[in-house]
Amino acid sequence: TIDESVDESLIPFQFGDIAFKAYLGTISDNFAPSWDSQPDHGRADPRYQYTGFERTLSFDFMVASEKSAHALDIWKKLQSLGQFTYPVYGQQGFYGQTTNVTIGKLFVNKPMIITDLGFDWDNETPWEIDEHYQAPMYTSVQMTCTVLGNRPQSTSKLYGIKGL
Repeated sequence: TIDESVDESLIPFQFGDIAFKAYLGTISDNFAPSWDSQPDHGRADPRYQYTGFERTLSFDFMVASEKSAHALDIWKKLQSLGQFTYPVYGQQGFYGQTTNVTIGKLFVNKPMIITDLGFDWDNETPWEIDEHYQAPMYTSVQMTCTVLGNRPQSTSKLYGIKGL
């Protein structure tokens, strides 16, 4: 559970085991097939060969710590989210991390890599000014993720909506 006051009308929104109660903004789902052109003898126009595919998801959301009692938990979640972009060092060098993303029923535990992550605080953002804790009460988050697939093909489901 996110916290004891979660409204049941909220959609699941999480990265791995990091669940947020957030205000979603724009979500963009982008499909980028790759094509390679080759000149063809006797033709003025090239022929094209399909060479690859990449799907990216870009979205933004706002996380608010409306009660100072929840602020530290929210900051821990934001820190954990940011740590998904850090390398993991092992015996033979370093590697990146993947996470399973859930956004309602559009994406349910979909494996992704975070390719861009940003936290913003504008000059209108109020701050908690407790002596031991001084930080913004609202954080605007922008993310881009690359969707990892199990050999995506023309018959693959795009979204987790029941009945598709």
